[in-house]
Amino acid sequence: MKKILIVSLLGLILSCGNSIAGDFANVEVKGVGINRNDALQDAMRNAVGEAIGFSLISETRVENFVVIQDAINTRTQGYIESYEVVSETPMRDYYQVQIRAKVSLSPLKADIHLLSRSIGGLRFLVMYDDRNISDEERLWYEHAAERINEHLAGKRYRYIDRRRFEQLKREAMGIYQHSDTNQETYVQRLGMMADAQFIIFINRVNVQSRSEAFDTRTSSKVSLEVRAFDNCTAEGLGTIILESDWKSARDTQSTIIEGIGDAVSNHFDRLLAVFTGYIGDWVNNGTPFELRFYSTGSFRDFRELRRKIINDPNFGGQIEVVAFNNYTKLNVTFRDRPDDLAYRILDYADEVPNFKNKLLDVKLIYGRQINFAPSGIRVPELEIFVTEE
Repeated sequence: MKKILIVSLLGLILSCGNSIAGDFANVEVKGVGINRNDALQDAMRNAVGEAIGFSLISETRVENFVVIQDAINTRTQGYIESYEVVSETPMRDYYQVQIRAKVSLSPLKADIHLLSRSIGGLRFLVMYDDRNISDEERLWYEHAAERINEHLAGKRYRYIDRRRFEQLKREAMGIYQHSDTNQETYVQRLGMMADAQFIIFINRVNVQSRSEAFDTRTSSKVSLEVRAFDNCTAEGLGTIILESDWKSARDTQSTIIEGIGDAVSNHFDRLLAVFTGYIGDWVNNGTPFELRFYSTGSFRDFRELRRKIINDPNFGGQIEVVAFNNYTKLNVTFRDRPDDLAYRILDYADEVPNFKNKLLDVKLIYGRQINFAPSGIRVPELEIFVTEE
């Protein structure tokens, strides 16, 4: 599993006039916004970002460091002990402030370790459903996917290579390529096959075009409707519209391709913020997990299991139980690694007679989705990993 080497930032930080005093980092940073409050919030985020360098001076390796850094940068509460405004400058189109902040390192270190345990081998899959689009439109969607992957690579985020994804689509042909297959099911299954925890799904490419210069040129404006998914819990995180400026050229296709790149460049940070803000919330609320149980027990049995979970301080959230026939789902939050959660559930299940008699076992750990079933029971989700010769 590839990890990112963290180089000490101490020399750089000290050269900027910042310092460490006990368990606090004293930093001086600037912030910019459309008004004073936005600029102040930006400065506080930058102060936390500087302090992350201090908190990692003693670290050697932190997996998914960039993701963790971006997630923590969405939060400021609990980190900044105090601050003072050094200077502020109202400009014509924006506001700028400079602050001197005292940032507590203890909660930063604790949250970095918590997220590093929770995230695991996080990967993004950028995809679209090509079953009902024309060949011309497919070129647009493919170009949008390539541009998004380029921006992920630029941020050093891990993502599924397009060639690997095309191979997976061929393997899935005849199973989930049928036109009547539910789109959400199609998206999630391909995401599971790719081992991607988060999915960026390009749902629609909209194009507006108009003639210019006595019909000698064309101008186009492109908007991409992109959906964000947590593929481990099958939860939709939101829809983002990425919009370009008007692009002009002699042929329409060139303006559309240029517009797609412009739309991604203009709004990629907004798209990424959907995921990083979601991950940042795990610090306060715990990491979301979806626990799936097949042919396991009655609702009464799950009521007893739920009672044990509620009494465990490592769990949180609503701990919702959803049951249908021989399938039951528990939505929980947990403050540790997925394998530790699986051990904990098996230990509690052994304390419920009906679960213990059925020899409940783990059938699949996929990111933050864990599937349980009695020994000898085949879990439906596993069938997608089996290909015929």
